[in-house]
Amino acid sequence: MKALHAISIIICLLVIQACDKIENSRIPYSYVFLELNLSYEDRALKDPLAYKVYTENQYNGRKVGFGGVLVFRGVERDVYGSFLYAFDTACPYEAKNNINVTIDNEYYAVCLTCGSKYDIMNGWGLPVEGPSLSNMRVNRLKKYTVSEYSSGVGEKAQITP
Repeated sequence: MKALHAISIIICLLVIQACDKIENSRIPYSYVFLELNLSYEDRALKDPLAYKVYTENQYNGRKVGFGGVLVFRGVERDVYGSFLYAFDTACPYEAKNNINVTIDNEYYAVCLTCGSKYDIMNGWGLPVEGPSLSNMRVNRLKKYTVSEYSSGVGEKAQITP
């Protein structure tokens, strides 16, 4: 009986710890799939600190997340080995697809509505200023996965959820 009680406690602790790993976001799930051609039309993204925003209006038919996709060339590799980072442009504090962040001259993503400022240089999208600081885990920019690869027609990058 004591063994069963000990196992129950261990299972409860594991469940509680696992819940801590769930990523919370105020941005609803929206499908994203972009294939960028880094050898031609998207070649500017190969330069350090370069960025480009992809919206549904500009790229009809492409899946661009909730508010759009911000692709940024950072200064250090992410966990997948890429220098490219991709974030949803919707401000997580406002959580509306028509209130988006823009890049300021110091390479921060800034929401002009609520005043939140996000650090995108290292690929995390964490808030550094404004009301989003109230809950950094929920109010960070929604990040997408970037996979860079070479194909028969040049260098490419694929952005997925």
